[in-house]
Amino acid sequence: MANRNFKPGAMCIEKGTIKLYGRVSYGSAVIASQDCRGFSVTRTGAGEIAVLLEDEYNALYMVSAVVQGATALPFFLTSVDVTAAAPGFTVDLTSDPADTEVVLLEITLKNSTVDY
Repeated sequence: MANRNFKPGAMCIEKGTIKLYGRVSYGSAVIASQDCRGFSVTRTGAGEIAVLLEDEYNALYMVSAVVQGATALPFFLTSVDVTAAAPGFTVDLTSDPADTEVVLLEITLKNSTVDY
């Protein structure tokens, strides 16, 4: 469960929303570096980024993936399961970003410790 000390953030009607952010740098069709809090990423194929959450959550509300660079890549999600023992999902960018491009990720989840 997500029992971390989350900081109060944006005002939201939905109780217990959590936002996680990450920055993934590419180089030679591999992930050169990543700065992600609350999750980690691995490249599983051409344009595919597997996101592994550090905690379980009740629901995935939204994922935003933006390629910072010259490439404009659409994306879609596959293999979504944020309640499993190994919670996560796959972001499919349809192709790898170019060298030195950065993928910015924003993930919005429902905290599993919130009781309604």
